[in-house]
Amino acid sequence: MIFDQNFKRLEVIKESVKLEELNINNKSFVGYWMSSNQRVNYNYSLNESLKLAKKLKVKHKIFFIYDVKHYNSLPRHKNFMLNGLKEVNNQLNSLGHQLYFYTYSESLMKSILKNCISLVVDLTYTNRAKKYQKNVLKNLNLNIYSVDNLYLPVKRVSEKQEYSAATLRKKYYKELDNKLHIHKFEISSLLKEVNSLKIENCCTDLINKEINFLKIDKFIDKKIINISGPLSAEKVIENFIDLNFNNYEEISSNPEYIESSTISRFLHYGQIAPTQIISKLNKNISIEHPFLEQLLIRRELAYNFTFYNDNYNNYRSLPNWALDTLDRHLKDKREYIYELSDFEFAKTHDKYWNAAQIQLLTTGYIHGYMRMYWGKKILEWTPGYKDGIEIALYLNNKYQLDGRNPNSYVGILWCFGLHDRAWRERSIYGKIRYMNDNGLRRKFDIERYVNFFNQRDLF
Repeated sequence: MIFDQNFKRLEVIKESVKLEELNINNKSFVGYWMSSNQRVNYNYSLNESLKLAKKLKVKHKIFFIYDVKHYNSLPRHKNFMLNGLKEVNNQLNSLGHQLYFYTYSESLMKSILKNCISLVVDLTYTNRAKKYQKNVLKNLNLNIYSVDNLYLPVKRVSEKQEYSAATLRKKYYKELDNKLHIHKFEISSLLKEVNSLKIENCCTDLINKEINFLKIDKFIDKKIINISGPLSAEKVIENFIDLNFNNYEEISSNPEYIESSTISRFLHYGQIAPTQIISKLNKNISIEHPFLEQLLIRRELAYNFTFYNDNYNNYRSLPNWALDTLDRHLKDKREYIYELSDFEFAKTHDKYWNAAQIQLLTTGYIHGYMRMYWGKKILEWTPGYKDGIEIALYLNNKYQLDGRNPNSYVGILWCFGLHDRAWRERSIYGKIRYMNDNGLRRKFDIERYVNFFNQRDLF
């Protein structure tokens, strides 16, 4: 085995033939199926596939499979992703390679992997992605390897679901020896050393054709979804580091910073990697910095959760104490009860909540602090917590640009007790952490936030 498995980054899905026994000819190639890591640099999967092609002295093929059913989302999501893939192709072109773009069919894989001797894929973490990948790969008779692209591989940090950030943090810091590890990880030279398989596939034209089919919903600001791709992501993070990194703690808890750029959408589509972000930081930055707490501990806690818990997208994943307390308060009187359409189109009595929902509709994002309030009030204004979770996940997955991501699942379920502790008991919430509008007014200028978003005539 030529791969470095010390860090549990690579997993053998299937190894039908030992590498040294492969039947190699002039048509043979190693393939990389790009899916969740849509970038060139800081891509461990691409790196491993190139190393293997170089070792075996064969050509290399990078491809992406576009399945409309799998990407069951609004055109805003597809537009953002597809525009990013065009940029990936441009980067590859400059290095003598290209991205092969295909629309999915049942017979597809056999045709595009003819003469492929080994295949590298991105590790998947959610049920939908796991099922889709397994279904696509099930009948392929070739060596298949999966690569984890997290900062620390999920299985390296823990072999089980962690209860909270505190339990994962302890293991995480131990693996890093309490130090932030900063390193450069460029693979452009490796791309130049390995020959690309050359077949006709006009990637950009094919992607543009798919984009032209999309009817973008009227709410989203088109400028937001058109700023996409690895280069755009890099500019956003560099701007963030220059302007906002040092006061991140204030920004992360203050929605007044409406104009600040977010990176969650770029991380969701793998257009930038945590390793790449960290490579741009000062080596003397403490591993306990609030930004790193979010980027590494909180984010990878979410991936740990979805990887090990099949119920990550429903109420069954909540801890027992949360389920018990919520069940005991199911019959508590609710002052307000709203239907899905009331929530979706920001028609509640609460101008603060409405502003958060309008931010979601128009930007594909809710500031983290307001999202907590948003989720808590859905719990309060629905007949029961099961209804609340369903509605919150529906709205998140439909409109949030990083929807259907481990981070967003955990962010919503946290509002219902996940990765949290019991608090003082009260009506409806039970022992779930409580939030109200008085807290918003105390913490920041909530009226500025409201005025910014509620002035928009959407309906």
